[in-house]
Amino acid sequence: MAEAALLEVRGLAKSFGAVEVIRGIDAAFEEGKRHLIIGPNGAGKTTFFNLLGGQIPSSSGRIQLFGRDVTDLSVSQRALLGLGRTFQIASLFPHLSIADNLLIAADSPVLTHAEAGDFRERAEEALDLCGLKARRNEHVASLSYGEQRRLEIVMSLVTRPRLLLLDEPMAGLTRDERKTLAQRILDLSASTGIVMIEHDLEIALPMAEKLTVLHLGQIVASGPPEEVIQNPFVRQIYLL
Repeated sequence: MAEAALLEVRGLAKSFGAVEVIRGIDAAFEEGKRHLIIGPNGAGKTTFFNLLGGQIPSSSGRIQLFGRDVTDLSVSQRALLGLGRTFQIASLFPHLSIADNLLIAADSPVLTHAEAGDFRERAEEALDLCGLKARRNEHVASLSYGEQRRLEIVMSLVTRPRLLLLDEPMAGLTRDERKTLAQRILDLSASTGIVMIEHDLEIALPMAEKLTVLHLGQIVASGPPEEVIQNPFVRQIYLL
């Protein structure tokens, strides 16, 4: 039996003036799989995520999230349905504590009043998962960049999303930090759907259960990682 699609797009396109950045993408991201999206700089990966998350409107095409058409819904409306998102650059408050940053995450329209009251339990679970529980009272500015990336993921988990979009979570991390974060993401994927953009193939490929390659705003290959990475055009793009 085929897995249900958490997220599906049909004919998705985005132009900025005369420049086509995303060009008629058809894709499905199934439940129970870790999805990795790769592509050279300028392939349109972050624009694709911005369309999925609702940060920018599409020029044409449709987006279905958990079986519901969300093409015209706002960021907060998509979040209410269970979509989480992190960005290339961590969006944190460096002079506040880890706990205070989590309080801000809990003060979200995604959470009902009752759920917000339950956020401490959610925050403890998230801190356990990302290994920052013992440092909850430290200022974010005292954390390494890798720890800040982990905290950003923690903040996105407070609302318990069904699907999380991770935009280059390994960017700027040391090798050891990348390995640690990769294991955290693997742990997270047991309960949350993951779609991830990442450049570090050495770390990301072993994590992926489905690999999609974007090039010039189009999908040029998609499927099991071991098959996609042998695609001649993919190897040409990455000089493998």
